[in-house]
Amino acid sequence: MSVRLSKEESEKRLDLRKETVKKVCLKKADMSHLTSRVAVVIDVSGSMQQNFKKGMVQATLERLLPLAMAFDDDGSMEVWTFDHEFKRYPPITRSNFYNYIDDNKISARGGTMYAPVICDVGKYFIKEEPAKLPTYVIFVTDGDNIDHRNTDKAIKLISNFPIFFQFVGIGNTGRNGFKYLSSLDEMDDRYVDNANFFAIDSLADIDLIDDVSLYAKLLDEYPKWLNYPQVKEMIAKGDTLHIENKKKLKKLGKVPDKYGHSDNSDSIWAGLNILEIVGEIIGEIIENL
Repeated sequence: MSVRLSKEESEKRLDLRKETVKKVCLKKADMSHLTSRVAVVIDVSGSMQQNFKKGMVQATLERLLPLAMAFDDDGSMEVWTFDHEFKRYPPITRSNFYNYIDDNKISARGGTMYAPVICDVGKYFIKEEPAKLPTYVIFVTDGDNIDHRNTDKAIKLISNFPIFFQFVGIGNTGRNGFKYLSSLDEMDDRYVDNANFFAIDSLADIDLIDDVSLYAKLLDEYPKWLNYPQVKEMIAKGDTLHIENKKKLKKLGKVPDKYGHSDNSDSIWAGLNILEIVGEIIGEIIENL
């Protein structure tokens, strides 16, 4: 990991990276003049502890923020964290990015469930802040989730709205790693394909990949999604789509809440949560022996 830069040096690097993002976008016709909302979702399950302690998560945020600076409608990036629950944080901007993780007391602790946070991201951009804009969500995780079925439901329902998820897997880059996320391209029953995935060996790799390569990788599928006729139509109706698609939005609300429970869930979720959390804690203890 590189030595921590001063705030002034970090600001200069942000600006340089913003220009790099723009250069990458110029090569993608559908993004050269794009205005888009940008969000990041960060895994804070127990197995992420070392990534937080070593400053890798902070460095990753500083690498991702220039995407928002380049084409977000207000230059900010919405932030969520998740384990078996989720939490919203203040948007990260050029003015508050330095020491964002420490300033907001973000740390790793629990298990790994995707559906609750995906549903809340959908709720926020679809109903709370509707707009005639596409939304690009970078979802960073280091482990497979225990709620495949409910995540399927959430992604399928959100495919009816102009929100795209770019999943980035940390570790488990072998053939059997991230089986669930690797299967996203084959997921049926979606209005449009609204998700992409790639994996890297560790968060440290993000610091090793050059800026052009990283941003090109992150933006590989997004312009293709933007070009779907269905997506263009959804964007044009973005401020009223939640009214037109009331039934689907209602169904999204019935996918598990932040505790993993929906209106139709049963006590098995509580057991799964506990087992997942205990397993990650034991793994962390063994790693530190």
